[in-house]
Amino acid sequence: MVFRRREKRSFLKFFWEVILSIKGLSRAIEYIKIRIKRIPDTPHKISLGVSCGIFASFTPFFGLHFVIAGILSYLIRGNVLASLIGTFVGNPITFPFITLFNLKLGELLVGKSESTKYDGGEIFEGFLDIIFLFYKKFFTDGSFVENSSPKATEFIYTFFLPYSLGGLILGIVGASTSYFLLRPLVDTYQKRRRKKKKLRQEKRLWRKKFETR
Repeated sequence: MVFRRREKRSFLKFFWEVILSIKGLSRAIEYIKIRIKRIPDTPHKISLGVSCGIFASFTPFFGLHFVIAGILSYLIRGNVLASLIGTFVGNPITFPFITLFNLKLGELLVGKSESTKYDGGEIFEGFLDIIFLFYKKFFTDGSFVENSSPKATEFIYTFFLPYSLGGLILGIVGASTSYFLLRPLVDTYQKRRRKKKKLRQEKRLWRKKFETR
């Protein structure tokens, strides 16, 4: 079978991984918030860029999310830097959950349920193993279709296609939701920042006038 955990996890280890996931996710969100605030662009372009990054994180092309996000953002005239920051939504902590949700939705749509015996961590590890084998074969042999192994064929039809279908739908939903939630927040922050900047400038002018008297 494609996915098989090398060592069985104990309940305590699983519980600890969940705790780390929550802490890591909160840190990732805080980092994204700080970086987005410092981007000098319109709320529309920033939100559009972040949405591209989030969408890219739901695709099965691990290792290429930066590239996919940047190209998408460039094509639809979003902020490319914001799109790169948006890809941090997908990280080693959140990918097992994204992977599991994508697969479950994809399997529901195509009428399969092959991954029910595996958890998100196992599937994600298996994805990385197979994906990087494909990359290696592609860059060395120029193709990963010819002479593909039964294991690779099983992976494509049993996991890759459902993942891609589920990821396409969840990626669009996540990207659209993030855009409409993020745009007013960025707009509000920028207005407050401009207001504070204007107040500081007025204070400097007042001090200069006071000093010249």
